[in-house]
Amino acid sequence: METLDLTLAERGQIVIPKEARDALGLKAGSKLQIRIEGNCLVIEKKVALDLSRWVGKAVDDGLTRDQALAELRGRAVPWQPEPSAKDSDA
Repeated sequence: METLDLTLAERGQIVIPKEARDALGLKAGSKLQIRIEGNCLVIEKKVALDLSRWVGKAVDDGLTRDQALAELRGRAVPWQPEPSAKDSDA
């Protein structure tokens, strides 16, 4: 992602650009962590993964690789409708 310029508001607020929010799957209520490293302000998405579904067993629930990675990253998994019986008769 390219570098984006931000302006600090009067009360110390910044707006995270939509492009960055979308790339990280951020939405209202998302938890973030902030720290200072030298002369940099680092903001990271706080992620709590429930890996119990994935650890110690093979999972074959029909998800594509991209859908499984999206689920692990905490993003919404794209829903794909099942073909109906009516569609298969054609």
